[in-house]
Amino acid sequence: MLFDILLNIILPVFVLVGFGFLLRKALVVDVQSLSRTVLYLFAPALIFSSLTRSKLTGTDFAQIVGFVLLFTLLMGGVVWAASRALGLSQARKNAFYLSTLFLNAGNYGLPLSLFAYGQPGLERAVIFFATTSLLTNTVALYLASRGQADVRRSALNVLRMPMVYALATAILLRATGVSLPQFLSQPLELAGNAAVPVLLVTLGMELSQIKLDTGLWMVGVAAALRLLAAPLVALLVASILGLAGVTRQVCITQASMPTAVMTMVMAMEFGTDPRFVTSVVLVSTLASALTLTLLIGALR
Repeated sequence: MLFDILLNIILPVFVLVGFGFLLRKALVVDVQSLSRTVLYLFAPALIFSSLTRSKLTGTDFAQIVGFVLLFTLLMGGVVWAASRALGLSQARKNAFYLSTLFLNAGNYGLPLSLFAYGQPGLERAVIFFATTSLLTNTVALYLASRGQADVRRSALNVLRMPMVYALATAILLRATGVSLPQFLSQPLELAGNAAVPVLLVTLGMELSQIKLDTGLWMVGVAAALRLLAAPLVALLVASILGLAGVTRQVCITQASMPTAVMTMVMAMEFGTDPRFVTSVVLVSTLASALTLTLLIGALR
């Protein structure tokens, strides 16, 4: 069973990531432009088309959003305790929070949820992704900047995210029972379908630019918190909220993803120990092939 999961769910993800990695090494590719295309077109289109077609109820929405918020709060407590015990400097502590609290629910989590749990899994993963994106562009931005960016900038950053408007529009259309005309819905659906492979190829290109930090033992600690401690916290939160079925599987799986690639961008932008953060992104992504295989097997 575990071999089937590795072969049919995890390996296809890493094959596409590998394509992106090799393409970036072999050719001169503008990764930033591709990442922006994902952020401003493919990801919002996926969110919109998935939610407008989805059969999820308001309860499903509330459960997933509630899970993300409670999980982030409890995981924050775990990371705070770990950083205190390790006696980290303020700069390394900020980088530690960035690399352990914020996860790759987009590039990696959406395709994996589709491969592991089918369309119902993707529909739930989209809500999870949208919620964590809001947290990444507020809380993570604050942690990365710590005194360099204010609340106003964080709020404006969220308002610039097209996925916020895609989510709000999809919810409004579902609530009113209105459908978009085919000349709009069809291209959005096509763009949404293209999001899964493009997300993975982009992830591979971004990983190809990483150089490892020399303090690998601390990188290993952060990766272990992200891949080993996070699933335990997720199991606790799922139990507290009484989650069941595909919703439980997706929430726990998404919460166990490796470190978000976006944290690399923030760490580089604000000088928040970027070498450390990027190293955790790479190590946790590679190690997740094993941890997620075991986790998905346990959840089935």
